[in-house]
Amino acid sequence: MYHSVYKQSLFLNPALCHRLAGLILGFGVATQGWACACGCGVFDVGLPGLPVSGMNDQVSLQYSFMNQNWNHSGASGQAGALNPDKQIGTNFYTLYGQHMFNDNWGVEAMLPYWMRSFTTDTSGVPGQINPSPTTRSANISSLSDLRVMGMYTGFSKDKSSGLTFGLKLPTGPVNPAPLIDRDTAPGTGTTDLLLGYYSMGNFSANWGWFSQGTWRHALNHYQGYKPGDSLNTVAGVTWNAIETSTHIIPMIQVNALWRAPDQGGGDALYGNLNSGYTNVFLAPGALIDLSRHWQANTSIYLPLYRYANGDQLVPHWMVNAGITYLF
Repeated sequence: MYHSVYKQSLFLNPALCHRLAGLILGFGVATQGWACACGCGVFDVGLPGLPVSGMNDQVSLQYSFMNQNWNHSGASGQAGALNPDKQIGTNFYTLYGQHMFNDNWGVEAMLPYWMRSFTTDTSGVPGQINPSPTTRSANISSLSDLRVMGMYTGFSKDKSSGLTFGLKLPTGPVNPAPLIDRDTAPGTGTTDLLLGYYSMGNFSANWGWFSQGTWRHALNHYQGYKPGDSLNTVAGVTWNAIETSTHIIPMIQVNALWRAPDQGGGDALYGNLNSGYTNVFLAPGALIDLSRHWQANTSIYLPLYRYANGDQLVPHWMVNAGITYLF
């Protein structure tokens, strides 16, 4: 009778808040530190799952897809011929595990895997149209940087707020193929500090809200390269009023992302003029309770506002989906 838990307040019931806290904290940094012009860090924060009980441990596999094929400069789209890079298509798979030691303290680990295709004009110059382009492509499939995080959820009995803290470790390759620049490689080569928060509450018996933020800062340079700091925030609402045999909870969230320009080695020829951005996305989706132990989630990300330094490739939309097993 696991569906009966949803008749209680999702955010004010202590056991449910504990579960939700773990899911927000866990998935919120599952892809932290991806270096890409589109702002794929949009997946770093948000709400891909809701609790069904007070279970403490979980394993999840999240899938995200984006196709960067639209040139963007400043706050508007620009002619694709002005950008030597033509397309970056990526499938992200992130394996996530979480364990709570007690009501207040927990640990989590996230290991992303990338499948990326990259097409560029090797004789092109950013901001200039090349009349005789030399187009080449590269494909990479590789593990990315491992994330290890601690969490503290003991600010209140209902676990409605908490903090995360940890590191992104330099486990992914930084030079996986000759065409791949440092800012599009699976690994940054740096150890990054990760600090985050979350908070949640209830508007009514059926409406809940949540917010989250994560800040990332590279602690060192590697081979002359240091990714820019990033700040990712999200605010959203859930609607818990649909009663079916498979419990479905619609949700919608707004994600705002800022990333500073990289330092050194971002682009092999032109430095870091084409790095750094501000993005805002609207992300409708759903959380699906399949059984006592299984949950699913899906969201689509639609751009509301973009500002890109220089010329950068961005996607028209992005999607995320996943499956979670609760112990």
